[in-house]
Amino acid sequence: MDTSDAERRLALEALGRVSDPEIGESIVELGLVEKLEITPARIELALVFTSPTCPMGDAIADEAWQALQSAFPGREVDVFEAEGAQWEPSRLSPGARERLGWNDEQQP
Repeated sequence: MDTSDAERRLALEALGRVSDPEIGESIVELGLVEKLEITPARIELALVFTSPTCPMGDAIADEAWQALQSAFPGREVDVFEAEGAQWEPSRLSPGARERLGWNDEQQP
């Protein structure tokens, strides 16, 4: 395993502890992580929210920033909303899909 795989795994584990407070599921399980770029000096995280007017978007982004900052002290962390990306149920992990009651017939 190279360093980038280990760092990506560490970042996703940290983000896995960040939950959408309205849904109660991890942002990783919900498929909110659109892009995660890790360099020796910086981490960039682009999130897509379940709705364009997600009332908890800022709180989720702040918590994600804190999780990454804690996992990678000393690195610059930038968390922002992904442009042009839309959330849809197909982004859910199989576990989240089952826990939330989404089945294949309900997906667009």
